[in-house]
Amino acid sequence: MAELGRLDPEYARFGADEHRYRLAPPLPAAELHAFEARHGVELPASYRAFVLDVADGGAGPEHGLFPLVGASACLGPPDDWAAEDVRDADRRPGALATPFRVTEAWRPRAGERFDPDAVVAGTLAVAEMGCGGFVRLVVTGAQRGHVWFTDLSVWPSLTPGPEFATWYAGWLAGAPGSA
Repeated sequence: MAELGRLDPEYARFGADEHRYRLAPPLPAAELHAFEARHGVELPASYRAFVLDVADGGAGPEHGLFPLVGASACLGPPDDWAAEDVRDADRRPGALATPFRVTEAWRPRAGERFDPDAVVAGTLAVAEMGCGGFVRLVVTGAQRGHVWFTDLSVWPSLTPGPEFATWYAGWLAGAPGSA
């Protein structure tokens, strides 16, 4: 990560001005287990490994990765995040344990009403794309382990993406100076 920062000292890459190529420390295993027990889920393997072995938030795609637990010095205090209400909704009782039902790209039909919290049940926001868009990790359901790109504000849509580790590696591969 230090090399990425060295290659982009002006933080020109999208989101770099937020995370500045800093990673938070990995999450202690006891805190991860407590989170999983509190929400009645086991997080997908590649995300679990990332949080335990690499970082609990910080540098990453979009505006950087949200921490799983608490605040992140890499992204500033949670009060500064536009996403704090989204993180709170993800952590309401039963939200993560409810299977994510969507299996293909989704947009509501003209005039269709929907409950935004119900549409993304079973997912965890892991990054903010800006303008109401989020990257969500599917925790439960058929798409478990994959990220989905969501915008439930102005132009509601859900778009499937790759598995978490593939998504993060793709971001690293697109870094300045990468082959």
